[in-house]
Amino acid sequence: MYEQYRYGGPPKKFSTGFLIGVMLLAMLVIGGYLVVNSALSHEPQQSVAIVLPTPLASPQ
Repeated sequence: MYEQYRYGGPPKKFSTGFLIGVMLLAMLVIGGYLVVNSALSHEPQQSVAIVLPTPLASPQ
C-alpha cells in the first residue's frame, strides 16, 4: 500500500543474479565437500551382489 503513494521515485527492479549466484556457490561448496571427503576416506569400496532366486518348474 505504501508503494502506490511514492511519487517521483524510480520503480524497484528485482534481479535474480544474486539468487543464482548463491545457488551456484552452494553447489560448488557441496561438490567440493564431497570430493575432499571421498579423497580423505581410506575405506575400501564396497560392492553389492544381487542374487536372484532360481525359478521353479511349473507342473503341467
